[in-house]
Amino acid sequence: MNEIAGIGKSYRRKLSRVLERNFGVITARLVSETLDVSTQESGRLLSRWCKNGWLLRIKRGAYIPIPIDSTSNKIILEEPFLIAEMVYGPGYVAGFSAAKHWDFSEQIIETITYFTCKKVKDRNPSHGGIKFKLKTINRRKVFGLKTLWIANKKIKISDPSKTMVDLLDDPKLVGGMSIVGDFFSEYFDSKYYDIELLIKYAKGMNNKTIFKRLGLLFEIKFNVSDEILSIILDNISTGLSKFDLTTPSDCIITKWQLKASKFWKKEYDRKK
Repeated sequence: MNEIAGIGKSYRRKLSRVLERNFGVITARLVSETLDVSTQESGRLLSRWCKNGWLLRIKRGAYIPIPIDSTSNKIILEEPFLIAEMVYGPGYVAGFSAAKHWDFSEQIIETITYFTCKKVKDRNPSHGGIKFKLKTINRRKVFGLKTLWIANKKIKISDPSKTMVDLLDDPKLVGGMSIVGDFFSEYFDSKYYDIELLIKYAKGMNNKTIFKRLGLLFEIKFNVSDEILSIILDNISTGLSKFDLTTPSDCIITKWQLKASKFWKKEYDRKK
């Protein structure tokens, strides 16, 4: 992208109309509809605006406006959730990003995690200085969401309980079960904790390992009733699963049909 350059009055008026109507990601189709021009002409306009430094190309056919006070091509996206939704939707903000949104973590997270229903080649793209972490999921897993409004655009994000279930489904998203346990502690002590919703969501994921990890986590770190543990136990499968894919699984915890590290086995035995 070039340094920001001047544009003629006619082009400036057209760009202003586009920006007034379309906040966020700008495409040839949006320009065509706004200005009532052909897609070929809208493509030409986008190319010119980008060349002059008024738009930044984030992927083929998709652009974002550069802040009016910017003097160079060094830009940080102001609304990364919006970019993720517009470029990779349908899907939702998840993982670390959702946990941070719901105040389950105080960590500074520079990468935006987004679950998309699209097949993507690059799972770790970067747009405008922001890094994204993408995971392709089946549409049947798109549930348990809340709506965020950013500049009149709907952005989907996993609700607190679905955020926890997603992490129990794939602990690697945040670096393993130790981190999942930390997030879960914040969730457990928050106004969002809902065991009935957790169980409902876990069933909807069609992955019984979620129940195994949840059960072991409850027994080791949290005080829950025997009734809750019994319900969770009724939903596990008989085959062995790994508790944490990021650590060695040297031990077996028979009750939960889990292979776990020596650390987690020691914690479990200590709580028994």
